[in-house]
Amino acid sequence: MNYGQIIADAVTDVFSTMLMIEVSPQDACDQSMLFIPAGASGMLGFSGDVAGMLTIHCPEAVALSITCGFLGMEVSEIGEEVKDAIGELVNMVAGGLKDGLAGQERDIKLAIPTTIAGRSFRISSKSDVGHLCLPFDMEAGRFYVELKYK
Repeated sequence: MNYGQIIADAVTDVFSTMLMIEVSPQDACDQSMLFIPAGASGMLGFSGDVAGMLTIHCPEAVALSITCGFLGMEVSEIGEEVKDAIGELVNMVAGGLKDGLAGQERDIKLAIPTTIAGRSFRISSKSDVGHLCLPFDMEAGRFYVELKYK
């Protein structure tokens, strides 16, 4: 199953249709631990034929740019608006993952998104699960979409 292509399609579709922001997927990276100097990460678990978690990690400049795209106004610091925007973003991308898996006759149920924000945090994953980390570039910088699955 090509999870990378499903995620790349979902991310580029959400960004182009909902945010009017062009993103370009990069080659998958081997990251079992990501360091975010300052920013926000949105996480959404899923279960069913495939179980796991989809996470979007955004440095501060990227998180602010995404939020501005959603709200249509300037946002200058990470607050509730940014956390809400990143939560909604991971929800929409997970919806694209669900649709992509449905096309391959796999059904998943999505949980409620959770967002964390702050300065200098690390995200690590267990070693006994499937793991995919895709970087995406946009004008404001690079962000990562991470998929952990069983």
